[in-house]
Amino acid sequence: MAEGRRLALISDIHGNYKALEAFFAYMEKRKVDGIICLGDYVTDSPYPQRTLSMLYEMQKKYPCEMVRGNREEYLIDNFHNPKGWKPSSPSGALYYTAQHVTEKDIRFFEGLPSVKKLTFSDCPPTLLCHGTPSDIRGNVMENPAMKEEALRELDEDYLFGGHDHHQELDRMFGKTYLNPGSLGFAIDGRGRHAQFAMLETKEAGGRISYQAELVSIPYDVDSFLKDFTEAGLDECGMVLNRGIKKTLTTGINYFYMAVCEAVRISGKPTMEIPEAVWQQAAERVGI
Repeated sequence: MAEGRRLALISDIHGNYKALEAFFAYMEKRKVDGIICLGDYVTDSPYPQRTLSMLYEMQKKYPCEMVRGNREEYLIDNFHNPKGWKPSSPSGALYYTAQHVTEKDIRFFEGLPSVKKLTFSDCPPTLLCHGTPSDIRGNVMENPAMKEEALRELDEDYLFGGHDHHQELDRMFGKTYLNPGSLGFAIDGRGRHAQFAMLETKEAGGRISYQAELVSIPYDVDSFLKDFTEAGLDECGMVLNRGIKKTLTTGINYFYMAVCEAVRISGKPTMEIPEAVWQQAAERVGI
């Protein structure tokens, strides 16, 4: 192999088309042979069609390998069996997104596997998933044992996963785990950045491996925040919408903090928590 294959790895866009625009601008300055996408393409952001249009164009321009995330599964399930989402703290952002995606988009999501072996040539054996291979919502940041189990059972050399919005490169049992972080809602402790990974294949001793770079780039967060109000998402998403917006500027997961606090106060599942409790949780976590 005379020259290594160069790939970009992205996950968890969550409809942040401004971050996606910055990513594509970054790609324009670099030669890449393909893009790998690990799911959660929409929900939680205004104007989901802008993100989806860009993804459809990406598929025309670049060879792509894509899997679905849990957010796509929510939208597919709601399309076939409506969940009663409505403007509210727990389901308002999902309601908004469901109102702004088409049947074509749902069919696109349905066509994506939840787990996939990478088929690009001249690459190491690699498995793609959103959370873990056995659990699309598997969060290895919260539960490192899930990562350990996945790598122990992995037949491939590499496992690429997302979902927890934290960049990570780890190795155990002779296998490598890579999480590119979240392109749309990076949990990095500073905010205003989009995260992803760049990969280049290397060959040594007849064995192919990746050289990975974890990348973080700035983008126009302020104009994106204005879209939430303009698009009507502020009215739909309420408390968790405020958590998302504060996460964008701080890199701290206020969305998750609000969920945990509301569950702690009420003792109820997320979708059953009264709005008054969400407001109480918002005050306690500072959003």
